[in-house]
Amino acid sequence: MNSNTFYRQMRERLLAGEWAAGQRLPSIRHQSVDSGASHHAIISAYDRLAAEGLIEAQQGRGYFVTASLDAGRSAGRRADTLADLAARETAGSAMPMQPSDPLFALLQSGPEAIKLSGGWLPTEWRNTELLARAIRRTARLEQRALVEYGDIQGYRPLRQQLARHLQSKTRASVPPTQIITTLGATQALDLVIRLLIRSGDVVLVDEPGNGNLNKLIALGGGEVIGVPRTATGPDTAFITEVLSRRRVRALVCNSTFHNPTGGSLSARNAFDILRLAIAHDFLIIEDDVYGDFASGNHQSFADLDDLDHVIYIGSFSKSLSSSLRIGYIACCAEMIEPLLQLKLLTSVSVPGFCERFVNTILSDGSYLRHMRKVQRDLMAQQALTQQLLRARGWTFDIIPDGGMFLWARHPGIADMDAFIRRLAGHDVLLLPGSVFTVGNRREAALRINVAHFTPEMAPLFEPAAPE
Repeated sequence: MNSNTFYRQMRERLLAGEWAAGQRLPSIRHQSVDSGASHHAIISAYDRLAAEGLIEAQQGRGYFVTASLDAGRSAGRRADTLADLAARETAGSAMPMQPSDPLFALLQSGPEAIKLSGGWLPTEWRNTELLARAIRRTARLEQRALVEYGDIQGYRPLRQQLARHLQSKTRASVPPTQIITTLGATQALDLVIRLLIRSGDVVLVDEPGNGNLNKLIALGGGEVIGVPRTATGPDTAFITEVLSRRRVRALVCNSTFHNPTGGSLSARNAFDILRLAIAHDFLIIEDDVYGDFASGNHQSFADLDDLDHVIYIGSFSKSLSSSLRIGYIACCAEMIEPLLQLKLLTSVSVPGFCERFVNTILSDGSYLRHMRKVQRDLMAQQALTQQLLRARGWTFDIIPDGGMFLWARHPGIADMDAFIRRLAGHDVLLLPGSVFTVGNRREAALRINVAHFTPEMAPLFEPAAPE
């Protein structure tokens, strides 16, 4: 059964009063067994029903019929004609009602799903009490920031804190005047790519790596070339070979706890790549969004270069809160003005209240204490997850000593897509390896976020018995 059919059937049952207002709906797993619809088809249908106000998702509990069901039934009946028309228009078409991107499905999955391939910490790992206290304190002291635009370059006290934060974790000395705040690392990458990349420019990226980044570069007209990721960083021999025949505009690289392999940059690798960047006049865009998960100082390009050939990007979305969307760019002084012009055109400023909130927890030491605990917990989770998976025959291209990610393979699993579907039936969601490759090349590996892994999950990673 496809998503449209399941959606229509559930809608009819809800409007007919099969479940009372406030009643919990059957779980996604139960619905899949009962209806034969796939896990993602049910999630998509539930999301559409929630958008119509007929049901609602409650974090950690599942889906419930809304208290305003009677109004929802009335609205639903009024929308019947439009829904039927939409169904007729899409009948026989290959275009899905929802985007088919696996990452979209992962992000939009319901509260019952364990997003094992997600790129963020579980909710229970986030110190929500710390966040709530800091929000209340910031609201009391910075009431004007609740309603006014922020500084276009970024709240100056926060930029001062970011300069100190950068020096403490990477040893790079950057003045606040060379820092711009952004709406997370995604906007930071977007602004830098808009500024630097023109049609036909060659951009090197980690392979495997951030699939959305590859699409963003292609959207700007750039030609993306994947550089194999080794245990110490991007493959310098491969870069050298590309440089022998092509002019390269930029290299975009995760320096710490790389997504998705979990590896980190070595001093030797950083030095060799920077030497190539200087000799061949290309820029290094250092995407260090996972840098705060490393304890103490960690190797970075920015530390070696004084930002002459390096643009540094950081973020608090991964480590603190995905909702805050606070990131930043550190770059040479000459790039600040054109980046500010782009930021003004695309978003004006980062919400001033969010900037002041991050400044609060950086200033009082709360963020550092929170991250020390996260770092310890991730080191323990890495060791546990590697042990449990290795016992079941899984192998890893790189053995991280911290961070969130493992890039895992199993020699006994010939059809990784079938394995992903099997785990989806248990509400454990994984992304195919192709999501992390240039051009969605098939890859028989999985990104596993160890923070979401539990011992109870381990039996699911046994290869399926031969049929």
